[in-house]
Amino acid sequence: MYAIVDIETTGSSAAHGKITEIAIIIHDGKRVVDEYQTLLNPEQHIPSNITALTGIDNEMVADAPRFYEVAKDIHLLLEGHIFVAHNVNFDYSFIKKEFQELGANFSMPKLCTVRLSRKVFPGLKSYSLGRLCDHFGVKNEARHRAMGDARATAILMDKILANEKGEIDFFLKKTSKEADLPPNLDRESFEVLPETTGVYYFHDHHGKVLYVGKANNIKKRVRTHFSSTDVIYKQQLKDKIRQVSYEVCGDELIAFLKESYEIKRLFPPFNKAQKFPAPKFGMYHYTDGAGINRLAIGKVQKGLQPVQTFPSFDKARSFLIQFVKTHGLQPEHCGLPESLLNYYGYSFDEASENELKERFQRALSSLMVSRESYCILGKGRDREEVAVVLVEEGRYLGFGFAETQFSFETISDVKSVIQRYPDTPDVQSIIRQFREKRKVISL
Repeated sequence: MYAIVDIETTGSSAAHGKITEIAIIIHDGKRVVDEYQTLLNPEQHIPSNITALTGIDNEMVADAPRFYEVAKDIHLLLEGHIFVAHNVNFDYSFIKKEFQELGANFSMPKLCTVRLSRKVFPGLKSYSLGRLCDHFGVKNEARHRAMGDARATAILMDKILANEKGEIDFFLKKTSKEADLPPNLDRESFEVLPETTGVYYFHDHHGKVLYVGKANNIKKRVRTHFSSTDVIYKQQLKDKIRQVSYEVCGDELIAFLKESYEIKRLFPPFNKAQKFPAPKFGMYHYTDGAGINRLAIGKVQKGLQPVQTFPSFDKARSFLIQFVKTHGLQPEHCGLPESLLNYYGYSFDEASENELKERFQRALSSLMVSRESYCILGKGRDREEVAVVLVEEGRYLGFGFAETQFSFETISDVKSVIQRYPDTPDVQSIIRQFREKRKVISL
C-alpha cells in the first residue's frame, strides 16, 4: 500500500518551517482507497510570498487544528505503508520533524516520484510536478494546494506503476539509498564519485557552486550529506543540487588547503559555517623616538606588515594581553593601561632597560619562528607522485605535485612544480596542524 503525501508549509526547510496543509491518499497499487485532507495551524506567521503561491493565509489557518491534534489520525493513515511524494524528502522531513517534537519515532520506507519518473520516463526536459502533468495531460485544478498536488501525484504514480520494470523494488531496497539522493541528481553522477581524498562541489542547474567540501573518502562523505537521518539538514540544498563534481587531491593537507581556497574564491551560499573571517586588525611593532620597542593594535592596511593578524579588535586585544603577561612586558609599551593588566592578575615587575629590550626581542622571536623556508611532502594522487606544499620565509606560496624522484634542493626547484595560492590566517593554521605529521624539507 502506498501513502501518497503532499504538504504546504511556511517555508522551505523543516528546521524552521511548519506545515499549513496536509493531504494523504492511500493507494493499493491499483486504485485509490482512502483520502485525508486538513489545514493546519502552524503556530507561526505565514510569509506573504507563501500565501501568494498557495493561497493559504494566516486567517485561513487561525481556527485549524494544530499538528498534535491530528497526529494520531495521520499516524494511523501512514502506518504500515510506503511513503510516496514528489520530492519525497521535503514532505518526509517536515512530518518527521513534527512527530519528533511530540517525542514519537517516525520511520517509513520512501519513494520519490521525481526520481522514479526520471528512471521510468527518461529524456524529459523537466520532472517538476507541473511539467509532468503537462506532459501526460493530467489536469490539476488546485496547484500548490495539498490535495490538488497529491491527486496529481497519485495519477503520476498510476503511470509509473503501469510502466516500471522493477524500478520500484530497486528503490525500496535498503542498500539502494535511492530515496536519499537529491531529486534532480542522476544516480550515475553519484556512482562515479571516487572513494579517495579530495574536494567535492555541489552545483545548481546553472552550474553555480552551492557547496564545497573536503573528504578522505569523497563518495562516502557525499553520501552522508544525502542521508535522511537528520531532518534538520538543509532541504534547500538537496532540492537545488543538479550535479556533483570533484577534484582528487591525494593528501588530506592538500584537500584542506584547496577547500579553504575554493570557499573564499567561490563564496558558496551553503558554506557559511566554514567561511573564515578576513583579518581586519593587526598587531604592529615599531620603535619610538626614544628607541623604545612598542606594540600597537590597528586596522590592517595595505603596505603595513603586522606581526600577527586577527578577525576583530577584541581578539587582537585578548591576544596582546596574554602576550604581555607571558613575556613579562611593560603594559604601557604595548598600548595597554597597567590597570587593565592588574584586572587580569598581572603585576609588572620593574626591570632594567636592557632586560626589557631582551624580553621584547624574545617575545618577537616567538612570533617569528615560522619565518623559515621549507616544503611539506605528502601523498600524491597516485604512486608516481608526491604532494608538495611550499612556505617561503613563513609565507605560504601554494601547492602542487611532483614525481617521486624529484629533487627538492632549492626554492626555485619547488616553485617550478607548485601552483600559487594566497596566504591567509586559516591556511597558516592548517599548515601548523599538519607540519608535524608530514615530511618537512628545509630550504
